Formats: sequence, C-alpha cells, structure tokens
Amino acid sequence: MKNCDSNLINKHTLMLESVFTGEYKSKIITTHGIFFSKITVPQLMSKACIQYASTIEGRMQATKKLMNYLVKTPVLIDPNEFGAFPTKSYKSVECVWIFNHQFEVDSTGKGQSQVTFRNGMTFPVNVSKIVLLKQQQRLNNAIYTYRLIHRNLDHT
Repeated sequence: MKNCDSNLINKHTLMLESVFTGEYKSKIITTHGIFFSKITVPQLMSKACIQYASTIEGRMQATKKLMNYLVKTPVLIDPNEFGAFPTKSYKSVECVWIFNHQFEVDSTGKGQSQVTFRNGMTFPVNVSKIVLLKQQQRLNNAIYTYRLIHRNLDHT
C-alpha cells in the first residue's frame, strides 16, 4: 500500500473512494497507480480545492449557479484542467468521486455498475449506469461552459 495525501488529487486522478482498512480512510486511483490516505474523501476534495484557491463549497456553489445543478453537483477543482463528479451526496461515505477521464460503464445489476478507464483499470461502483453517464455529462458540460465563458472574456 502506498500512502499519500491530497497532492495526488490532480489531472491524473481517476477516482476517489472511501475505504475502511486499518488506518486508511480513502483510496486514490490515478493513472500512476492506487494510493491510500489517512484522511477522508471529503477532506481530500476540500484540500484539493484549497490548492486552487477555493473551497469545495465555493466550487459547488459556482457550478450550481452556472449550470443550475441542484444535487450531486460536479466540482471543477482546477476549472482550466480538471474536475470530478459525485456518485451520491458528497457527504455520504458511499460517495465515489469520478474525475474527467474517458471511461466506459457496464451495468452489473440493479444500481450496480463497473467503470473501465482507458488505461484498462476497472472498478465496481454502487450506482446505476444511467446515473454515471448523466453525472459524466454534467461534469463535461460544466467544464465546457466554464471554458467557453472564459474564452469569451479573454477576447473582450
């Protein structure tokens, strides 16, 4: 097991999930491997947002206003580079955060899916394929909208 902290929450992060193994509270899945942290997933997300001069609540509020998303709001951690979407309420220990990397989803049962990233890493997720694809689309729309707004601001 590799131990780490919120410095690994970056454009190479694929997914965050809670774990309850000894002293570790979260698993950070990246394009470079799987790491474990002693701090919770919400704490990791909060620290990652702080590194980019905001709070998770601030990022969520901005996305809610920009996109009119009321629940399970995606978070643009570094709005120019990367963000993530929650599979459930972000306060739930069952919430998995999936970052803006391409993936495929297979339904494995009622409310159960398997996510496969481009690098071949596969993970089970306790949410339906429909929810995952909707959340992915919401994150991608938020990223696109942010970039479009800022591109227009740069040209004025």
